[in-house]
Amino acid sequence: MEAVPFNPLQPIGENIHFLQPLEPRVTSSPALIILCTWLGGATPRRIQNYIAGYRALYTNSAVLLITTRILEISALPFNVLHTRLAPARDVIRRFIGSATGEERTDSILLHIFSHGGCNTAIQLALSLQSDPTHPVSEFGRYLGGIIFDCCPGDTSFKRAYQAAAHSLPTSLPVQTVGKALLYPVIGIINGLQQTGWMGSVRDLRAQLNDPSVFGATAARLYLYSMADQMVGWEDVVSHQKEAKSELGCAVQGVAFPDAPHCGLVRDHYNQYWDEVQRFWKRGRTTRPPGLPESASGDKPRSRL
Repeated sequence: MEAVPFNPLQPIGENIHFLQPLEPRVTSSPALIILCTWLGGATPRRIQNYIAGYRALYTNSAVLLITTRILEISALPFNVLHTRLAPARDVIRRFIGSATGEERTDSILLHIFSHGGCNTAIQLALSLQSDPTHPVSEFGRYLGGIIFDCCPGDTSFKRAYQAAAHSLPTSLPVQTVGKALLYPVIGIINGLQQTGWMGSVRDLRAQLNDPSVFGATAARLYLYSMADQMVGWEDVVSHQKEAKSELGCAVQGVAFPDAPHCGLVRDHYNQYWDEVQRFWKRGRTTRPPGLPESASGDKPRSRL
């Protein structure tokens, strides 16, 4: 029998997997962990590292996994993605509808990877609000924390090309032909974005800090690499500063010295999960929000 990818999660929709543990969770753990994955190299094996890591930290937390498809961030209208996300909305509605006591707020941890994950997470939040049958207008109130993993970046041609090239299949013929075609394609897309005919990373960055999308209270943790060739550390730091000034929420940034894009957990496994665990624990205590250590505008120093 063929092994189920993302075990022990089970498929509940197209590219959507879910696990509801049988044992009740510890109240200090997230009630629900939502993972919105990236494009380019987001293989089941690499995604499984995050499932296993969260399962080790929070054994009895539910896990909702939504993987990203390239057409949903590059070509298809958002309503196509909204339709696909219906099973994920059903899960979130169940958690919000059944929440009692201290679970009524701050019980969901949202983990976003790269721009593909950003797009999926934004459209998930917006589709919860616009669902004609069961709209959810308080999703942000249930977010106890948001982790931005290697995102968001900028709108430059170079970064867009590198990200698209990284998403190509690994076979040599496809890489050769694909990279040759990417230059004119990315150039056209970049031009359409600049003129407002297509959504851009600039729009995505603004939506991530729009209180109508994720609310304005959830603490934020930005995890990023100084060596990332697709998302520059300067762009992540600038978004941290914007989140702090525009939303006023607690914001923290952690710079890793040498990992590739969406490769932080591979190269710094123990430190990575230590940061995640400390972030969630810190978010459960009452404290005044502060600026992240690496958001001063100077080149950040690694905390590892």
